[in-house]
Amino acid sequence: MLGSIIKTQILENLFGIKFIVTMVVCLLLVLGVTLTGIARYEDQLEADQNIKNINNGNLEEAEGWEEVGEDGIKVIKPATPLGIFATGLDESVGRTATVHEWDFPHMEDSIYSTTPILAVFGDLDLTFIIKIVISLFAILFTYDLISGEKERGTLKLCLSNSVPRNTYLLGKSIGSFISLLLALFLPLIMGLLLVLTYGNVNFTGEEWARIGIIVLGYILYMLSFFALGLFVSTLTKRSSTSFLILLFVWVLLVLVVPKASMMIAAQVSPVDMGVNEVRDEQFHLQRDFKNQIWQQTREKMRTMDRSGMERTEWRKIVFDMRNEVTAALEPKFKQDNEYLVSNFKQEQTNLTSIAMSLSRISPASAVTYVGMGMAGTGFDGHEHFLNQLTSYRAVFAKTVRELHQEEVESALSSGNFFMGQTEAGALDTTKLPAIRLVGASFSESLVTVLPDLMMMAIISILCYALAFVLFIRYDVR
Repeated sequence: MLGSIIKTQILENLFGIKFIVTMVVCLLLVLGVTLTGIARYEDQLEADQNIKNINNGNLEEAEGWEEVGEDGIKVIKPATPLGIFATGLDESVGRTATVHEWDFPHMEDSIYSTTPILAVFGDLDLTFIIKIVISLFAILFTYDLISGEKERGTLKLCLSNSVPRNTYLLGKSIGSFISLLLALFLPLIMGLLLVLTYGNVNFTGEEWARIGIIVLGYILYMLSFFALGLFVSTLTKRSSTSFLILLFVWVLLVLVVPKASMMIAAQVSPVDMGVNEVRDEQFHLQRDFKNQIWQQTREKMRTMDRSGMERTEWRKIVFDMRNEVTAALEPKFKQDNEYLVSNFKQEQTNLTSIAMSLSRISPASAVTYVGMGMAGTGFDGHEHFLNQLTSYRAVFAKTVRELHQEEVESALSSGNFFMGQTEAGALDTTKLPAIRLVGASFSESLVTVLPDLMMMAIISILCYALAFVLFIRYDVR
């Protein structure tokens, strides 16, 4: 009996206008955003190469290692083919960071800074289509599933036979949900084939597993709105009332809650300083640090008798004194700088954590976090990238200082007046430490998105359980 109800419902949907419209719209949108994602991924690969060329050009023009340390080198977050499906933060905050000797790494070169009009409408990717369009179609498939049958009189007719109510509800919901899945999954499969052929992308085993989790997130997201629609349909007596309630709830969950959670988080855990203010404070710390080095070195110079010393010998003594003063003052400077940066990062972390926790009550936020979390384009992916740059910066700074000291000592021994300056293109850039960027592992990403998957599953189970309880007592007259 259950199988017959499911089969009847699927056939009814497949030949209905709702399924045809859903199928056509999903096909056009999925293929469209897939082609756009492929083009964006190709642009990202080109940007990766451009950053390498920029670094090579800057290093060739540098006249000393001190200049290299101050100007820094650009590092770009590697492009991922999974960004085709979930753009995440890659375009909005940028994928590039500069590693300086003193400054902490932060994202820059956002596409919105060069093309502001894009910020008005945001990114268009597969996750966005699922979040906005598919949730509406889930409502379209369920708003009249029970109340509409009651209005047409078919519900009373069906239940007048020996059909248990729980079997009837289960069969109707399974059949309708399978129809919705078919309308989405056929375009999704075509989109994947498009990526593999036209996009010339070969996914690894781990990337296929990540795609599987992303698709699971899409299914749970559809199921949450499907169960919500079923619940409201059993709660009301008229399909028009059901549709209006669901539309209101959709606006609340998809559009209002994610934005409101960010505003509430900003009030609960405000950030006292922005990135530019932190960098300004760092500039003042560095300036004061250099001024103190110069003042204390000059005081030491005044107490020394340089009579009878050759110029090269005197300069070597001054150089050693400066290193001695620097070594004495540097721990305090590093401590102040790290305290400033760590406070800033902690405030940002607290704000992000509160905002994400509040927004997770919305399935729209949850599916977004799942998509960009498994694609490596979310908050954790960027934080993982910046943490690797922070570790690399310590090695980079140490290497640059050692090379600069060797450069100065070589200049002193040769009697060169311009200490630490080299002809452009003469630096051996192979001495710089190589950076190896590794993305978060599959298990790390899965742990990150697990709360979102569980939240959507809980919403689905809760709404379906409420629908079941209501339908058992539903008045079919």
